[in-house]
Amino acid sequence: MKDYISKKALILFLAASILIVAVSGCVKLERPSLDRKYYTLSAVRSGQGVFTNGTTKNLIVRRIKVSSRYEDRDLVYHVSENVYEADYYNAFFVPPASMLTQELKVWMADSGIFANVLGPESMGTGEFLLEGVVNSIYGDFSGPSPKAVINMQFFMLDNSSPEMPIIYSRSFNRDVVAKSATASALVVAMNEGLTDIFSELEKDIAKVVNVKN
Repeated sequence: MKDYISKKALILFLAASILIVAVSGCVKLERPSLDRKYYTLSAVRSGQGVFTNGTTKNLIVRRIKVSSRYEDRDLVYHVSENVYEADYYNAFFVPPASMLTQELKVWMADSGIFANVLGPESMGTGEFLLEGVVNSIYGDFSGPSPKAVINMQFFMLDNSSPEMPIIYSRSFNRDVVAKSATASALVVAMNEGLTDIFSELEKDIAKVVNVKN
């Protein structure tokens, strides 16, 4: 009797195992494809004149610091009062601090104000240091019109002096209306605001170092 029960239990176990294997073979564990899009921040010099009688001094552009609220790659939206959302499916290609630092370095190099413009990774020296802080960079979808909001602050220091005094500081605020409440339109508006800020910054710095056209 015991042998009969043992054989019956073994047969049931084998049958159940075969059924599980058969069923698992029919199930396909597929992850849904993520249609994630990536964007870049860029300041495009279009129509802005460059300085042809620049100084012989060098400028060092330090790495721009971005507020912890916006330092990640995901785009950030202000959707209602005190409510912000991060968009995983629409993101910057690289962290905004890296992009903005590179864009600022290229912009100042193309301005013609300085003999050389060095990045934060350079071992070279310069008479001036330029620092930047991004306090805000997001899409505001809380009102009737979508817009890009950018707040940046810049400091320039005299690196030739042991005290390294601040010889220039200014905050820039830009609210640029986007053509639609989409990520792509928002980034276009951000780039417009960024270009405008860099243009104004360039004019200010030229005055500080006494460079005129």
